[in-house]
Amino acid sequence: MLTTSLVVVLTSTLWFSKTEASNVVESSKQVSQSYSSTHYFKDVKKTFWAAESIKSFVDKGFIQLYSDGSFKPNSIATREEAACAIARAMGISLESDFNLNATDVPETHPYYKEIRKLAELGIIQNNSKFNPKEPLNRAHVSKMLANAFEIEVDQKNTKTFKDYPSTFWAKDIIESLADVGVINGTSTTTFSPNNPVSRVQLVELTKRAMDFQDKVENLEVAYDYLAKDYISTTITAENWAKEVVSLVNVEREKHSLAPLQSDEELQQLAIIKAQDMIKRKYFDHDSPFYGLPWDMATLFDYQYTSFGENIARNFNTPKEVVAAWMASEKHRSNILKQNYTNIGIGIKKDRNGKFYWVQLFSSK
Repeated sequence: MLTTSLVVVLTSTLWFSKTEASNVVESSKQVSQSYSSTHYFKDVKKTFWAAESIKSFVDKGFIQLYSDGSFKPNSIATREEAACAIARAMGISLESDFNLNATDVPETHPYYKEIRKLAELGIIQNNSKFNPKEPLNRAHVSKMLANAFEIEVDQKNTKTFKDYPSTFWAKDIIESLADVGVINGTSTTTFSPNNPVSRVQLVELTKRAMDFQDKVENLEVAYDYLAKDYISTTITAENWAKEVVSLVNVEREKHSLAPLQSDEELQQLAIIKAQDMIKRKYFDHDSPFYGLPWDMATLFDYQYTSFGENIARNFNTPKEVVAAWMASEKHRSNILKQNYTNIGIGIKKDRNGKFYWVQLFSSK
């Protein structure tokens, strides 16, 4: 028989303060040539494994063609090419009055602004020399990408490599990026940190870092500061979640209360809580890992002035679960609380096909 479980609502109110320049052309002067239908550029066929990424980066001005219209994907990328590609891929303003210390990067350098901006942001060191034409190696590109695209670096990593010591300066950076799939080893056990990076590798690695940052910004993954890991927070049963919000607002309208606004960050928290209950096999407001709902909210840097949670399991439709919450005095109290302004719904199914429902409320 299908059972129905509901847990008493919890609420709380808390307050917080909280390129080799001589061999390339400027993006505005790029060579415009017609190639056959089999090529994007002189030496890049459309069937090349990274053809789409290369075309996208060239089209956007992140990296330049050579003066003969070739891309030379296997040529070694220089530090200045990397600075250009990464800074432009970040999509930020390059204007600044920051004092760049590198004497080998004069203001007339084609990528002066890009290098200056990276130094200003701490993505590269603001040293007296930048060595713009030196080859870029795998360890250094890892550091630049982690800094530029704000990928969390920690010491708890699944991927490890045996060709550098435990004291290697980039160990945690490399392994953190490997864990999220931004960079791979040169074999299952080696990373080859001092190997140079080719132009096609620079493009592909930067694209992967951009894509991962997009996942974070789109709330598809979240960094768990307690577990020291990125966790998936993909939405499931999205239409059901929307229906729950609609049904809740119908109930609030009956009581002349303002509708609750769907909050994507709150929804992400609700997804995390639903996943946590399934993963750790409990059904309670107090997580054995994250603690109480507002503790979890604080851990994931969600700002609020008041916070509440309803949970349920073994219901098979939004109407059923909302009706059950409304039939319970303490759950109904949360749904009809006047000062709440935001709502987030998380719905996850365990391996037995049973649904876990999490309804979070907040005011800001």
